[in-house]
Amino acid sequence: MIWAYVNGKIQPAHKATLSIFDRGLVLGDGLFETLRARKYRPEFLQQHYKRLARGAKKLKIALPLPEDKLGQLIYNLCKKSKISDAVVRITLTRGIYQGGLSIDPKISPSLIVTTMPVSGLNEKIYTEGVKIALSSISKEAASGLDSSIKTTNYLANIFAKAQADKKNCYEAILLGREGDIAELTTSSFFAIVNGELITPPLEAGILPGITRQIVLKAAFKKRIPVKERKIFPREIANFSEAFLTSSVRGIVPIVKIEGKTVGAGTPGSTTKLIREAYQEICNQDLKKNFDIDL
Repeated sequence: MIWAYVNGKIQPAHKATLSIFDRGLVLGDGLFETLRARKYRPEFLQQHYKRLARGAKKLKIALPLPEDKLGQLIYNLCKKSKISDAVVRITLTRGIYQGGLSIDPKISPSLIVTTMPVSGLNEKIYTEGVKIALSSISKEAASGLDSSIKTTNYLANIFAKAQADKKNCYEAILLGREGDIAELTTSSFFAIVNGELITPPLEAGILPGITRQIVLKAAFKKRIPVKERKIFPREIANFSEAFLTSSVRGIVPIVKIEGKTVGAGTPGSTTKLIREAYQEICNQDLKKNFDIDL
């Protein structure tokens, strides 16, 4: 049985409820984080919590639990649900809707934490790579109020993914105002050009991805030169490798973009090297940064 946390109560997920007047439902007034838990322990919790706290502060929504309590809660939910390798979603909304759009600080926020088994990660996406489409939906349309906040309004991303599905592609790239590659529907973008790892800068209006941060650290560890700059679709022919990153999937090689082959059309050696370094950092994080009191 899968268990969930809703506003102070841990209960079976199929029985968990939230008010139909919650502003997250009525107005999309909220934010969220998705992370992976391995051996019941949340991965890179500190980084995810900091991003959640920053977003909550910008949206003026109180965050009910401190980092250590949230970490313990995630561990307990995974353990109780018997899911050692889990997708964890933390959703924070402004709470009950009372009419109008005004922000009332007296309203208690809603906090929902759910866990699900990791699924859909066929090993082939890592060994063979994936095909990516270019979406007609811009990153600007998906950014909402602030591109650094993962808000609960994902309509632009949903329809960009629908475009990718129609083209039989794994994901879709959202383009920036200048036609530059910004990010994908649920992940960050990287490419290798002339032995250098390149990725769009945060100034391009992208989400500050947690896995993106770790990959930059992994590249430094392996002495791979890194440059954050705008990247354009016309440069695809110059990519020797490309990959996407996300908290649940880690690093996934990209072998085709809008029908154009990337490099040799197979996962490259630099991508594999970064994946190895990334996994090492993941293992270190679980050992050093999250000490559960069993």
